[in-house]
Amino acid sequence: MSGNPVPLTVIKGAGHEFIPLPQGENATVADFHSIRTETTDSPTHLTSGFYKIVAGPARPASYNFEETKYVLSGQIDVLDEATGITHHLVAGDFAFFHVGSKVKFSTKSQGFAFYAVTRPVRVPHPNLQGREEDTKSRL
Repeated sequence: MSGNPVPLTVIKGAGHEFIPLPQGENATVADFHSIRTETTDSPTHLTSGFYKIVAGPARPASYNFEETKYVLSGQIDVLDEATGITHHLVAGDFAFFHVGSKVKFSTKSQGFAFYAVTRPVRVPHPNLQGREEDTKSRL
């Protein structure tokens, strides 16, 4: 990956916004971020998982794929090398990392987030392997 880092997209408090239900409905979706992927791997994967960080040295990351991260608890600090801005993400905050983003993750305490990325699985969750529900028809 060459060139200048690409700035992040951050939406503070995304998970705390009220989502109205359409009249007469008991469920709805509320998409709030979408891009056309720039991931060049073929086939492109969509992988999701959890990110956990505790106090310690900053963790650098360079992106040749897209990632969306939603903070569930704690605080995750993200230094965006494209802008020099450190974003202090807390529960309910959303960040999007573009192809070309370069960041450093850190925290003074701990942080826990859900993520979805356009890359294959790198590190399977050790306690969730093989726990997918049976999808065979029961009819």
